[in-house]
Amino acid sequence: MEQVIEPVDMDLSALIKRKKQEMIQFGLMLGLTDPMTVRCSQQLDNLLNQLQQGKRY
Repeated sequence: MEQVIEPVDMDLSALIKRKKQEMIQFGLMLGLTDPMTVRCSQQLDNLLNQLQQGKRY
């Protein structure tokens, strides 16, 4: 199983794209209610909130 991708020095849109892909993978492999999928979804929400607020990582 893959590890959760933690943010590194990338632009925010690239982080969001990778996190979406990761969440889809976890959802397909583990199910939508698995803690890893939920954690990944929460991380994606955080990144999307940062984008909406105009922040950069």
